[in-house]
Formats: sequence, C-alpha cells, structure tokens
Amino acid sequence: MSEDTILLAGGGIAGLTAALALQRRGRRVVVLEQTARIGNVGAGITLRETASRSLYSLGLKDRLDATSDKPRPGAALDYRTGAPLAGSLGQRNWVATDFADVHMLHRADLFRLLKDAIDAHDPHAVQLDSRVTAFTQDDEGVTVTLADGRSLRGAALIGCDGLRSAVRGLLFGEAAPRRTGIVAYRFLVPLEQARPYAKALGMSVGPRASLSRYLIQQGTVVNCVAFAHGVDITEEGWNRHATRAELLDLFAGWHEDVIGLASCAPLETTACWALYDRDPLQTWVRGRVGLLGDAAHPVLPFLGFGAALGIEDAIVLARAFEAKVDPAEALKTYEAARRDRANAILLESRRQGEIFRAGPDGASDIPPHERESRAPYDPLTAAL
Repeated sequence: MSEDTILLAGGGIAGLTAALALQRRGRRVVVLEQTARIGNVGAGITLRETASRSLYSLGLKDRLDATSDKPRPGAALDYRTGAPLAGSLGQRNWVATDFADVHMLHRADLFRLLKDAIDAHDPHAVQLDSRVTAFTQDDEGVTVTLADGRSLRGAALIGCDGLRSAVRGLLFGEAAPRRTGIVAYRFLVPLEQARPYAKALGMSVGPRASLSRYLIQQGTVVNCVAFAHGVDITEEGWNRHATRAELLDLFAGWHEDVIGLASCAPLETTACWALYDRDPLQTWVRGRVGLLGDAAHPVLPFLGFGAALGIEDAIVLARAFEAKVDPAEALKTYEAARRDRANAILLESRRQGEIFRAGPDGASDIPPHERESRAPYDPLTAAL
C-alpha cells in the first residue's frame, strides 16, 4: 500500500464523505470499517443546507434529489391535544421553499449513495471487517494494526469511528462517555398504514418526551424519532428493540395520532438506545493522526446537526490536504478551521437537550444571539 494513502477508521456518513472528498481531490484512501456491511441499520436522517451543498460539490446532487424528500409544513404540537404550542416553539411553522437544500432520507440510502461514488473511483477503497486496534506513527507515516493481525501503512490516519472512537481512545486515553439519562427511539411506519395518524407532521412535545415525524422515501414512509427521559435503558446502538408495551407506556395519555403511530411501529426494526455525551476536546490532532465527525465532537441529536457537522468536517479536511503537502500540517489546518464551530454546536446541542427535558412548559429555545448552529457557514469557502 502506498505511503501516500490516507487511512480512515470508520465507514459512517462522515468517514465515507471524507473518503469521497479526498478521492475527488486526487488522494488514494482506504476506509477501515469494523462491521461486515456498510449502512445496514438506521432510519431517517435530515441533511441540513451545509451538508447538502457539500454533497453537491462531490457530484451527488442529482442522486440526492432523486433519493430524498423535502420538508413539509410542520409545527411543535401539544402532546395531548395535537394543537400547535403557544410561544416561539409552536410558531416555527415553515414551508418547503424555505428549505430548498434540506433533504430527508433513509440513512441506508445515503450510505449507498456515498459508497457507490467511492467504489466508482476505487472498488477496493472500503475494507469491511477491519477494526483498528493500534497504530504507531513516525516522520514518514502511520502504521495501523487491525484486529485480525493485518498491518497497513499510510500517510495519515483519520478517526471517523464515532462516539466510542478507538482512535480517540488511543490518542488521548479518555474515559468512557457520560450517560445523559435520555433515551432515543426510532421507528418507520409505511404511509399506507400510518395515514389515519399522519394528519399532522412535526414534533409533539410532552413533559418527559418529544416525538418528531416526517416523510421519507418519496413520501411513502413516516420516520418517527422520540427522545425520552426517566427511562431505565443504558444500551447503545441499534441492536436493542423496543417492545409494544414500552412504546405505549411512553406515549400514554398522548394524542390519538401519536398512540396510533406507536401502535403501528414494526417492532423488529424499532430501535431504542441511551444517549451518551462527551465534553469538547481542545485538540483533535497529534502528528499524522486526527479525528473527524462524532469521534472529534459527538453531538447530541437535538439540533439535527450530527451528520451535517461530520460532512462539513470532511469537506474542510479534503481542502486542507489539497492545500498542504505535509499531512501533519494539513491536519492542523483542518482542526484550526473546524474546532471552534464544532465544539460550540456540541455545547449548543447539549443545551437544547436540557430545554427538551424541561418539556412544553419550560423555555422553548436558545436565545438567537447564542445560536452558533444557525450562523451562516460554508465549508467549501471557510477560511483555512
């Protein structure tokens, strides 16, 4: 393997986007993904404008448009009555034309879109069943050791391996992430089955939970996402499935549309998992090894910014490697361009989660002057 190769640990959305962005700038990449299959789990995802425009720059606009749905009018609703909430939260109605570059789609569709584009450059770039367990670096490159005993050599190693990043642990020796006490639920209901209960889209807000729902897969599926506190679940990932009794208990006393959707949830794919959090890091880079996406800044999902930040990272990383000959210098350039924004949104997402925890009677939003997530930003032109 060439020592010019960029090694990426993790084949999630951020890692695949980084791989494609580097390929488009002439770099050879190898993605080391520990699972046996890319994108075999998940539900709906919303791509914000910065993420969508980043993917456009990689030649994916037509496929993204063909695969995704646009936002539809919605509001924050009272969990009992289904009526729009009073105050600023309930007034957040929108029309689709306000979000021409926002896309809603199934995660599996986005994984497929990214991997197909990577494979078109190099069908051997993504290596499955490849878990990073160790690395060493010197002045000439990085040597990575995998769980099966293989070693690979490259110019740099980028940890894109999520909240419990092995690369982050090897770099900084951090303790385990902190449990937030909040549990996420995700389930998909075919529209034909959900139609009697899908008269209103948007987010229902109750005293101990919220439920968002929107259409994906060309309007044929209702994607449902709930966040709840006071639930005794500690498992992570997509492997734990909610029972019908758990869902109905969570939404007991809620509007009939919510109860109806919960009653339709396909239990074999209804995932629930505990949310964990980490404090911001002040550096993501040591020498030729760096972090990207949730490995660098694991963002709680209350602003819908996790995928967007990882995609932004990927674009800036590729620009930095294009601008700098030395990989260590490229990584420092990338970090300097991204750290403040990503860490600010990490803290803002945490704060928004505290607001959700307060329920419909608490504060409804972060003050406008403190919303880093809504500041104008373009990873394609941001200063390096």
